[in-house]
Amino acid sequence: MTELGWIIVALVLFISCAAGRTEAHYGWTTVSTRETFLSDTLCSPLLRCSSFPLQLDWLSAHNASHELHNVTTADGYQLQLQRLPQPGARAVLLVHGLLGSSLGWVCLGPARSLAFQLHQLQYDVWLANLRGAYPYGRQHTELTDVMDAFWSFSFHEHGAYDLPAIIDHMAEVTGGEQQSGEADKEEPTRQVLLIGHSQAFNAFLVLCSLHPRFNQRIQLMQALAPLSRLHRQVRFDAAHVRSLMKFVKKRQKSSKLELFPPGYLRKLCQIKHEQCEYYAKQYAGSAKSNKRLLEAFNYEYLLQGGSAREIKHLQQIWKSGDFIAYDYGPMQNMKIYNGVEALRYNLSQISVPTILYFGETDAIATPEGVHAIYARMLNSVRSVKRIESPKFNHFDFLIAGEVRTLVNDKLIELMEKFLEGKLSYIIE
Repeated sequence: MTELGWIIVALVLFISCAAGRTEAHYGWTTVSTRETFLSDTLCSPLLRCSSFPLQLDWLSAHNASHELHNVTTADGYQLQLQRLPQPGARAVLLVHGLLGSSLGWVCLGPARSLAFQLHQLQYDVWLANLRGAYPYGRQHTELTDVMDAFWSFSFHEHGAYDLPAIIDHMAEVTGGEQQSGEADKEEPTRQVLLIGHSQAFNAFLVLCSLHPRFNQRIQLMQALAPLSRLHRQVRFDAAHVRSLMKFVKKRQKSSKLELFPPGYLRKLCQIKHEQCEYYAKQYAGSAKSNKRLLEAFNYEYLLQGGSAREIKHLQQIWKSGDFIAYDYGPMQNMKIYNGVEALRYNLSQISVPTILYFGETDAIATPEGVHAIYARMLNSVRSVKRIESPKFNHFDFLIAGEVRTLVNDKLIELMEKFLEGKLSYIIE
């Protein structure tokens, strides 16, 4: 496979469009907009998906009243959240995966994007941006994103620091709204309905194993194309992984701290369009369900970011065959984990009711891999659902042409059945 092929594979392997009490500092701004509705196509040319602030452009253009919330994690990362508010309603948190941002949940517009659909159904929708997401997760109290230390994170830090700060902030805001509302109104505002794509599931597992209190704070987890252990559960082999790591090391040697800066893939795919299309269809989406797959590569903020440590951590999981924390080597592990081996997350502590979704042709979160997660989490998994399409790949969960009927409607239906206590135990 060519180097371009591995760049695209690196992009889509775990793409999204997944310790002590954490303390955080918060703030927010309300933005109410009533502007003309623009196109319901992926990244309208009118918006160009390259103007800053991008997320505000999308929300404003689609006539959405929204709030901006700023959260500082315990280790100093400053994250911006967006909220489509429904005060007093059930709170839903949407979490992106590797190389994604909150834009992935709105970029298809009100008719097809999950965030808009949930808000129209009177859910209080929150859009997470984890550290490294551009431009919403690029601030720090002491570091800048050109420093090595800024990029020293993987999904471990997403779960250990980012998600606790975000969920605690949501509870603070919604709890205050509940107190100022009707005294006898019984609404579960301090519990969160969590929906995550790909690597967001890894962050969720870290969150609930390191911070057990969140097992009571999360009412339901719905995992789209979830990952956990990777060895012999993905459709690539050791040679593929070695080629991928060669690409990562090449970027590191060139002092490229961010794997895919905004615009990098757009420029690359403009030059080598056919190769980009081939590998994108092979590893990310299906040509049948999404004829506009490469449009995502044409814009700067949809597919970007990623630290070398994120890829390295996933490679370690693939090699070990277990869901482990980042392996620093025996000496450093001794200082951090009090043992020569990397920490193995205790998944038996996780009790959050969980629904897993998989696509038949997903090259990364394969049907075998998702069923392996179920086998290891029998106490918490309530259902395993197959997307009803013969061709459905990793990225289709966000940008497939039929995403509303194949994914969103089913996800909302099962969530509401769960809330009513009527969810059937079905493993597909």
